[in-house]
Amino acid sequence: MAFANKRPGGRILPVRRLTPQVDPQKQFEKLEAAIGEIYRHNASQLSYEELYRIGYGLVLSKNGSLAYDGVKGVLESHLADCVHQTILARMEAVRSNPTLANNEALLASVRMLWSEHVTAMLVIKDVLMYVDKVYVKNAHLPSVYEMGMGVFRDQVLLASRKRLSTDVAKAVLAQVAAERRGEHVDRTVLRGVVNMLVELQDTDHLRTVYEEGLEPQLLMESRAYFSSMAKARLADHGAAAYTQAAQNDLDAEMDRVRAYLAPSTGTALQSVLLDELIDKHADSILRIPEAGLVQLLDRRDAAALKVLYGLYLPLPAALSTLQSSIHGHVLELGERLAASLAPLAATANADGKGEKPAGQPQALTLAAKTAMALRWVQDLLELYDVYDEFLHTSFNENPSMRQTIHDAFIKVINANSRAAEVLSLFIDDNLKSGLRRKSEQEIDHVLERTVLMFRFLQNKDAFEHYYKLHLAKRLLLGRTLSDDAEQSLVSKLKVECGSQFTLKLEGMFKDMQLSADLARGFKDVDPLLGFDMSASVLTPTYWPPLAPQVSEEVQKEMHSIEPPAPLRGVVESFTKYYLQQRSGRRLTWQYSMGSADIKLQFGNRTYELNVSTYQMFILMLFADSGGSDDSDSSEVSLTTTEIQQHTGIPNEVLVRQLQSLACAKYRILTKAPMSRDVRPTDRFTFNTGFKSAQYRIRIPAVAAKSSVETEKEKSASMATIGMERQYLAEAAIVRIMKARKQMLHEQLVTEVINQLSARFLPTPKMIKDAVGRLIDRDYLQRSPDDPRLYNYLA
Repeated sequence: MAFANKRPGGRILPVRRLTPQVDPQKQFEKLEAAIGEIYRHNASQLSYEELYRIGYGLVLSKNGSLAYDGVKGVLESHLADCVHQTILARMEAVRSNPTLANNEALLASVRMLWSEHVTAMLVIKDVLMYVDKVYVKNAHLPSVYEMGMGVFRDQVLLASRKRLSTDVAKAVLAQVAAERRGEHVDRTVLRGVVNMLVELQDTDHLRTVYEEGLEPQLLMESRAYFSSMAKARLADHGAAAYTQAAQNDLDAEMDRVRAYLAPSTGTALQSVLLDELIDKHADSILRIPEAGLVQLLDRRDAAALKVLYGLYLPLPAALSTLQSSIHGHVLELGERLAASLAPLAATANADGKGEKPAGQPQALTLAAKTAMALRWVQDLLELYDVYDEFLHTSFNENPSMRQTIHDAFIKVINANSRAAEVLSLFIDDNLKSGLRRKSEQEIDHVLERTVLMFRFLQNKDAFEHYYKLHLAKRLLLGRTLSDDAEQSLVSKLKVECGSQFTLKLEGMFKDMQLSADLARGFKDVDPLLGFDMSASVLTPTYWPPLAPQVSEEVQKEMHSIEPPAPLRGVVESFTKYYLQQRSGRRLTWQYSMGSADIKLQFGNRTYELNVSTYQMFILMLFADSGGSDDSDSSEVSLTTTEIQQHTGIPNEVLVRQLQSLACAKYRILTKAPMSRDVRPTDRFTFNTGFKSAQYRIRIPAVAAKSSVETEKEKSASMATIGMERQYLAEAAIVRIMKARKQMLHEQLVTEVINQLSARFLPTPKMIKDAVGRLIDRDYLQRSPDDPRLYNYLA
């Protein structure tokens, strides 16, 4: 059955819009006319919508090439006319008379043409946006804007007959050269021209016109300019003036880059400048006579050094030359300081009484040598402070510069065979008196610097030997100014070398604290003693030998000394008290480092004397001589031999004590005959006529004053240190072999040196000898197949 209103099948099509036929050429003519108006700055009078529809229509009507190529032709024609009208005359003027004004006029006209072209192309690009979007994309052509830039390059800069780019480059270089001479140039014009060259690509679209043409010529002329400047300045400039001029040049060039050159030129231009002014003359600059690096360092010209360092830093070879020169100068200064220690090598007796043959200068006294050694350390610390300040202010804390300076000071310090001794002596002097009236910050600075010098020492075990000896004297004689400073220094040494290094030092402080507690406890137990008495109870493994440098026989005699009868009961009481507190232990009394405060009456005057324990023993023999004005009172008179028999003090030690009492500044005893030497038959009596303006007098003890060692004492110390090194080397070998079980000799030597270098530098011969001793004691065994191979025996 059919329905009358049934709709026929099929798709309903939209109504076709009929547009009038438009001539593409006429449409393009409108576009061409509009481009002319755009160049004449009349774009505001044009209809953007109409122009856009023209481009749109040309693309839709398959005439996109007409729009694209036609616009390109219009641009070429316009730019060719502009070059002919505004630029050719200025180009010819430059070629015939390349003055600063003509160059600037040419560059200004090119910049103006470029600016107008860029402005116009931005509008044209927007008008032909649809052409870019559809036609250019499908045809794989440069965008309209890029095409416009290419037209400017080809028609203005690279036209075959004109080659304006060459004249532009020469004009820019001439302006740069003029500015380097101090003449004023228009940087705005230069910046505009350079930006043009940077934006324009070369014909292959690989590099910019700036990179292709201007930059290579700029770098070449800059190299020639700076090369000539370097030769001229080296003839009449010192190092400070030369490097400051080079820095000024560098600053000016970097300012020029920021003002109008391409940023990429900065790095290359800096490299050229540094190469010509610095790198090629690095050594000559530092060695300018009377005005080189040495003079800057000696004048402490931190500002000039900062400039010099900044210029040398980017140049590895030049920086190495600078570091080598600084290293060498520090070594030279160190040699001058070492020359001041030459008298220390002269052999003299410990008491300074050695006689010299006629015609030869008298050897320095021990006190003078000690002062000289302390001066060496002080001068070395002051020298390091100077170079440390250079590191902060001139070298920007550069690690390689710091290492250079440290390496130099390491050589300077270790070139002195007495460095460990005099450094410990310097610390001893400061902790006894040198830190007086100094602030906490100043004290910490001194300690930091001395620890730094200690860090530079290679033979740290030798320093430990002397430091323990000096510390023991300070603690036992109560000569330290600050317990906090003592503890602080030990803590710093612990940080440097570890707890094993300071184990005995810390043990010495613990012994002193325990001794103070024992003294308080003993006083409470026996309050009716009649005088204050304290004994320092020392652990033998912590403390160094404290007796003077005497033979083993004399040391045995010193251990058997009995105190005078009035003191013997006190010694026995303290021994009994201690053994009650610490059962299972044994006390051995040593009087060599003790001291006493005693009151003596000389006629009708009384003085308080601070004397050594041995001196007290001696004076107690004369106890009945000074207290009476009666001329009939018996006067005690004893010979050296008799004093030795009464006190038991070995003769070698007794002589020194008698010299302090009878031959020094304060003559408590009189000696007959009067002379410096003490003979067995010399007779001593109490000096009842002694007078002094001071009430409290300290009688110097020979063993109490720290001083540089005599050659004999130094030999004994080195023997002790050498023995300790043998033990350390053997222990290190055993540790290594126990872990490795088997090892070649060369590998063992290297490993032992690595382990012991923190304390001292063992020689291969020392290690070889230690291996031989261990083989003899069946710790090691040579391999039967290879004598260089060692096996560990469990």
